[in-house]
Amino acid sequence: MLIVMSYLNSCAKTVCEPVVLPQFPYAGSKIADELQNLSAEQYPYLWEWIGRLNKLRLELEN
Repeated sequence: MLIVMSYLNSCAKTVCEPVVLPQFPYAGSKIADELQNLSAEQYPYLWEWIGRLNKLRLELEN
C-alpha cells in the first residue's frame, strides 16, 4: 500500500497547462455569396462536409 501511495504522490507533481486554441475568423460576405452559387450536384462532398461541420457546431453549442 505504501508503494502505491508514493507512486500517486509522484504523479501529482506534474502540472498540465491548458491548451488555448486559436480563434478562426468568420467567413465574410464574399464567401457566403460564392457558396450560394455552388450547386450540390457539382460539389457533393463539399456540401456533405459543410453539413457535418454544422452538425458538430450544433452539438457543441448544446
